[in-house]
Formats: sequence, C-alpha cells, structure tokens
Amino acid sequence: MAAVAVSAGCSGGGGTAGSDGAGHTATQPEPGELALRQAVRDSAALLARYDAVAAAYPALAARLAPLRAEVALHVGAFGGRAAPVPAPVPTASPTPGATSAAPPASSASAALKSLADEERRLADSRATALLNVPGETARLFASVAAAGAGHVALLGTKGAVR
Repeated sequence: MAAVAVSAGCSGGGGTAGSDGAGHTATQPEPGELALRQAVRDSAALLARYDAVAAAYPALAARLAPLRAEVALHVGAFGGRAAPVPAPVPTASPTPGATSAAPPASSASAALKSLADEERRLADSRATALLNVPGETARLFASVAAAGAGHVALLGTKGAVR
C-alpha cells in the first residue's frame, strides 16, 4: 500500500496576531486555512482509498488511474503533497498486520460504489465549505467539488470490470 505524505503547509509567516486575553500573542490562521488543511486530509484519505481499491481489485487499476491522478492533483492544489502512483501489488495474500485505508469491499462493484459515495460526500462537503472561505479558495473548492461530482459519474458501477 502506498503511503500518503501530507503537508498542511504550516509556515511561520502567515496568519494574524491576536491576544489570548492573558497578554500572550497567538497567531491565528488566515481565513480559509483550516478548511484547506481539512481538504488536504480528506483528499489524502480519498487517495489512499483509491490505492486500496486498486490493490484489492487489480482489474480496476487502469480504470481508476486517471481519477486517482486527479485526486493527487487536488491534494497538491489544497497545499499538500501526495505520494506517487504506487507500484503494482502482487495478488498474494497481504502482509500480516498490514492495514489499508478502507476495508476491502466484497466485490469490485461494491468497491466502486464505495469510492463514488466518498467522492459524492466530499463534493457536497466542499460545495458547502466554499461558502465560508475567501474568493480564490472558494473557486478552488468549487472546481474540486465539480471534479468530484464528475468522478461520481465516472465511477458508475455498470460495466465495473472491463
């Protein structure tokens, strides 16, 4: 299973100073920064799910590759870093103690449905979040939400394994 490296882009330069009431100055995140951090975590988790499904159902790997690549781009667009495409996993039994991003689905169709459900949930979440973030961040959230909605359509389970 590929590991996903996530960097929320913490730096000492951004944010606004505020007081905690005790005379200490605290740095507050820029508007939208918390939403971006959550978007990085959500996209990284989705990326790991794509990897888990591709590993569990190698016949789906080629179909999922373009969608996985876009999700990796979303991680980067939100300010994180995604691991490169994982090497093909042999079909032997998993290593004892190994964990995956999600428990394997009972079938390829169920795995696709699970990915589509997660894409839909994230698209809805991002469409809601864009109402509470500044302009450029809102446009990014709208764009990624639209891409996620497109992924839902592309993950339709008819003809799951081609």
